[in-house]
Amino acid sequence: MQKVLTKYWLTIHVGLVLLCPWFYLAQPRVQGLTPLLWLSLIAIEVAVLLPSVRRGETFSDARMRVIRVTVKDALFYIGSAVLFFATIQWLNSGCKLMYLPDADIWQFTDPVVPWAPFSVEAKTSLTNVSVFVACIAGSLCLRHAVSQTGKRYLLQTAMLLSGALAVYSVWQACHSVEPYVGYAFGREWCAHGAFFGFWLILGMGVFVEALAREQRGVEALFALGVVGNLVGMLFFSKAVSMVLYAVIAFLLFFYWMVYLNTHVPKHVQMKLFFVSVVVVVFVTVALTYVFPGNPVGGKMKGLLPLEHSWHTLAETREIRMNAALKIWQDHPWVGVGADGFQHFVGSVIGDKDWRLIKADQACVYNDCLQLLCEYGLLGFGLLLSAVITLMVPVCHRARIAWKHGGRDENDSRIFLLRISPLVLTGVLATGICFLESWFGSPFRSPSVLVSWVFILSAVPDFLPASTRTAP
Repeated sequence: MQKVLTKYWLTIHVGLVLLCPWFYLAQPRVQGLTPLLWLSLIAIEVAVLLPSVRRGETFSDARMRVIRVTVKDALFYIGSAVLFFATIQWLNSGCKLMYLPDADIWQFTDPVVPWAPFSVEAKTSLTNVSVFVACIAGSLCLRHAVSQTGKRYLLQTAMLLSGALAVYSVWQACHSVEPYVGYAFGREWCAHGAFFGFWLILGMGVFVEALAREQRGVEALFALGVVGNLVGMLFFSKAVSMVLYAVIAFLLFFYWMVYLNTHVPKHVQMKLFFVSVVVVVFVTVALTYVFPGNPVGGKMKGLLPLEHSWHTLAETREIRMNAALKIWQDHPWVGVGADGFQHFVGSVIGDKDWRLIKADQACVYNDCLQLLCEYGLLGFGLLLSAVITLMVPVCHRARIAWKHGGRDENDSRIFLLRISPLVLTGVLATGICFLESWFGSPFRSPSVLVSWVFILSAVPDFLPASTRTAP
C-alpha cells in the first residue's frame, strides 16, 4: 500500500481526471461536468500531499520540489488567467433572447456587466470552467509531479480503455442503437472519429515502445489499443479524416518494422508483421463483404467524386466561418462566451444559408476561429499562450535529442529511430488533431481536448532534459 501511495496514487487521480470526460463522449452537448471539477481539485491536493518521490528524496523534499517548479512554471500563471476569464464568463452569464417589435428582430439581452466576459448559458460556461481546471491541473501534475513510469502506465491504461470504448461504440452502432448509429453514418456531429483516431496514432507508439521494452501484456495493447481504436476510427470518422488517419497508421506500420529491427528478435518482427497483415485483411473483407451496409463504405462512396465532396464541405465551412467573423466583429475583445456561436449564428445569416448549417449549428468547422468568436482577442490570446507554453518543453528537449542523441542505445541511428516511439506518435497525434481542427471541430469535445493537453504535457518526459541525460 505504501508503494502505491508513494508511486502511483497521484497517477491514479490524474488518470481519473483524464477518463471522466470519456463517460460523456456519446453526448453531443456536455453540460455541467461537476465530477470533473471535483476530481481535478482532488488531483491538485494529492499532487501537493503525495507527489511522486524521486530516488534519494523524502516526502518533504518532493513536496517542496513540486511547489517550487510549479511556481516557476509560466503555465501556472497563464492557466490561472484562463480560469479567471472562464469564471467571469460563467458568473456573468444568463443572457435571454427577446423580441424587439420596433426593429422586428430577435436579440439577446445584455449581461449584468456589459463590458466583461459573458456567456448565454450558465451550465455551458460551468462545463468550460471544469474542463479548463482539468486541463491546467492535469498538465501541471504531469509536468512536475508524476514520474516517467507513472506517465507510461497512464498512457497504456488509457490506450486500453479507449480501445474498449471503441469496441463498445462500434457494437452499439452495429445494433442500430442511437446515438451511435447516427454518429457512425454522419447524420449528426460527434467527436468519436477524432477521439479514436487520436488514440490510434498514439497507441501505435505506446504498443511498440512496450514491445521493445519486452513488457508483459503487449498482446492486449495490440488487440484493444491498436485494433480496437482502428475499427472505432473507421466507423466514426468523417471520410477525409478517415483517409488521413489511415494513411498515417499505414506509415507508422513501416516505422514499427524499422524501429524494432534492433530491439526484438526476428521471429517477433515476423509474427507482428503477419498478425498486422491478417488484421488489415480481415477488417477489409469484413467491411466489404460480411457487412456491406456498414458506414465505412458509404462514407468512402460519398467522398467520390472528390471535387463534389470538397465543394460541399467548403460551401458550408465558408458560411460558418463568415458568420463567426461577423459575430466576433460585434464582440472583438471578450467574444460571445462558451457555445455562443450556436446562439448568435441565427442573427447573422439568412434563411438561404441556414439549410447548410442547421445540422451542426454549434460548429464553425474551424476551432481556432470558433475560439476567437467565443473568447475574443483576450481569451484567444490566453489560450494560445497556454498552448505555446505546453509546446516549449517538447521543442526544447527535441533539440537536445537532435544534437546529442536520444535515450536509445543505438546512437548511430537516425533521429526518429533514436527517440522514444511515444514521442513520435504523441507529436503526430496532437499535430494531426490540430490539423483536423482547421476543417472540423474536434476540440469542442472535452474528451478530445483533455486528452490532447495531457499528451502534450506528458511527451517531454520521454526526451532528454539536458545534455547530461543524453547518451
